[in-house]
Parts: sequence; structure tokens; C-alpha cells
Amino acid sequence: MFDSHTLVIAAKRVSKWDDKVDALMVKWDDKVVTIPTDGDAEWRTNGEDREVIVERTDETNYVRVTVAGLVEMDIRVRPIGEEENKVHNYQVPADDTFAHLETQFRFTNLSDLVEGVLGKTYRPGYVSPVKIGVPMPMVGGEDKYKTLSLFSPLCKVCRFQKQPELAAAGGIAQY
Repeated sequence: MFDSHTLVIAAKRVSKWDDKVDALMVKWDDKVVTIPTDGDAEWRTNGEDREVIVERTDETNYVRVTVAGLVEMDIRVRPIGEEENKVHNYQVPADDTFAHLETQFRFTNLSDLVEGVLGKTYRPGYVSPVKIGVPMPMVGGEDKYKTLSLFSPLCKVCRFQKQPELAAAGGIAQY
């Protein structure tokens, strides 16, 4: 969520993994977006405040997302492999595949007070409370981040604030 928009990058439900089938889903303000596979192989929009670009970096399952002045992300959809399934005890059924996202973030102008399950890891001097070497490490603190829905900006440690012009129009909070 940013400005008055919601951008969703997700892995589609996949029963049998095939590298040639795109398992990536992109939504812009609740509308499914198709990312072309030929030509520029990108989708872009100019929001009120910033340009957003989703470009393919491979024919399927890889994209780079750029939100001008905020973040650049490399995102890959991939299946849980046999080794990961065994190590983390996911218990993936033989007739199913769990597809998930691998992500890399590069933020622009990130505050030293950044918060969130991922965000706080970008704070200067952050030390993880996770026990190294356990099969499924957990950070904890979920009570701080519990929300009514995936797109709710309201939680105990919320740092989202409505911009005055958006608040007057009933817009979404922004980071």
C-alpha cells in the first residue's frame, strides 16, 4: 500500500509445478494486470504521485517492480523443493505444489524508525532474535502486527498516516 493505491504481487495456486507456466499474479487497485511477455514486457502506470513499473526479467515467474521514490523489488515465484519440504517440515502433499515468492528489496529514503516484520530488519544495528539453526525460525511479536485484513494499515505499531488531501477524500493511508 502506498499513496492511495494497492499493488499485489502473489503466487497463484499451483498443483503441479512447470517452469514454463507463469504462476505470478499482479493486481493494481484490485484489478488483475497482465504483464506482457514480448516487446517491452512491462506494465506501467503513473499514479497521482509516482510511476509504477512491473517488468518481466524472464518469460515466466520473474519480475522487477519499481515504485518510483519508494522501492525496487526483484520477485520470483518458485515451488517448495523436496529438500525445503523435508528441512522445514511443510508436509507438502504428493499431489500438490506450494508456490511461494522469493523477494529482494531495495528501498529509497527508508526511515531509521521503519517497523514491521520485514521492515525492522532494515533498521541500523538490527539484531535478529531468531534462534539460528532451528528448522523453522520464528521472529515472534505477531501481536504487534495483527490487523483486520491483509490491506489494513492499522496495528499496534502502525506508522501509516493519511495524507491531508487523501483523508479529506476518504483515501487509503500511506507509509
